Order: sequence, then C-alpha cells, then structure tokens
Amino acid sequence: MLRSLVLVLLLVNAGFYAWTHGWLNSVVGVQADAQHEPQRLNQQVHPERLIVLPQGAASRAEAASAVAAANAPICLEAGPFDSAETAQATGSLASVLPAGSWTNNTVSLPGEYLVYMGPYPDPEMYARKIMEIKRMRNVTLEEVQSPPALARGLSLGRFNRQDEAVAALEAWKARGIRTARVVTARPPMELQMVRVPQADARTQTALGSVKLPAGKSFSVCQSSP
Repeated sequence: MLRSLVLVLLLVNAGFYAWTHGWLNSVVGVQADAQHEPQRLNQQVHPERLIVLPQGAASRAEAASAVAAANAPICLEAGPFDSAETAQATGSLASVLPAGSWTNNTVSLPGEYLVYMGPYPDPEMYARKIMEIKRMRNVTLEEVQSPPALARGLSLGRFNRQDEAVAALEAWKARGIRTARVVTARPPMELQMVRVPQADARTQTALGSVKLPAGKSFSVCQSSP
C-alpha cells in the first residue's frame, strides 16, 4: 500500500514538473504561465511613450482648457443703426474701448411695401372694413399701426420689392378689391453694424455695460468679420 502511494506521488510530481515546463501544453491545452499573459507585452504600441499623470492632473488640465476657451476672443456686433444712432453707439464705445478696436460695417436694408387699404379714422368704418375683408377666402389681413401715417389702416401683404407688391395688388383687384394701393412703409436704406471683431472676456464684460440706441445690445456676429 505504501509503495503504491509513493508511486502515485512520484507520478504526480513528475506530471507537474512536465506541465510547469511547458512539455504538456499540446496535451492538456492549458499553459502554466497563462495567468501572466506575456504575449500582451508584444501587443503594446510604443509603451515607452505612455505618461502617467499625477493624481488630479487630468482634471486640472480640463479646467485649464475650459478657462482658455472661455477667454478666447469672439466677434460681437450690434445694430443695425442709422447715422445718428451709429454716432451715439460709437461714442459710447469710445468710453470703454480703445480706438480702433471696433469697426462700422455698412449693411443694405431692403424696402418694405404694403398692399394697403385706409386709413380709416372712423372706428365703425374701420371695423366694418375688417369684417368685409375677413369674409373673403385665403386672406392674411394685418391691422397697421406704424408708421403713424399708415395707422388704422389694413395690409393685405408686405413685400421687400415694389414690383412684387404691385403684382399682388393686381391679384387683389381681380378679386374685387378696388380701394387698395401700394404704399412704401420703409424705403431701401443703408445702415451700420458696429462690430468688435476680437472681444476677449474683459471686453465682453465692458460691452455688456454699454447703452446702445433703441435698446439694442451686442451679440455674436452673424457673418465672418
């Protein structure tokens, strides 16, 4: 019995020795050093380039990047202004910004033309005309309040081109509207946009305190500076 036990132990030790040296890999299918996975070392790409950051360095780098982005200059503009408003706006800017840090850019504003009826100063006639037009199909009716010369009138359409307004008027005449006419609510004009092409964080704060005409304020530029 003792001899059998000794023989079994010898066989077990011999088998273990052969397995740990890789002699039985093709037989048992399990490598003795598999838990170490040395083949992963061969799969690393330039391990010498890896940099281990100290604790908290990544968050500090992200915070620094966010601060840099917040401080990056942006283009801001306000308007459009007429000549008098532009003079007022640039005068206000001169009190908070150095000369040459802003520009005045001309923009063309198209005219505005109405197919117009009225005005009707008599309230009863005004109400009656509104009811009369609303009985017609496919009508977009607008009660005009400005400019003052056109107040208490009715608009059957607004157009940026006079020829389009004239064509619309002819269509309304064909439907029986005889008293309408084309009027100019606003002529074409050239206005000014006040632009600060490089507004850093300090400049943005300063611009927030500038009082501009017509209650306007600075916003991000709509086109490239």
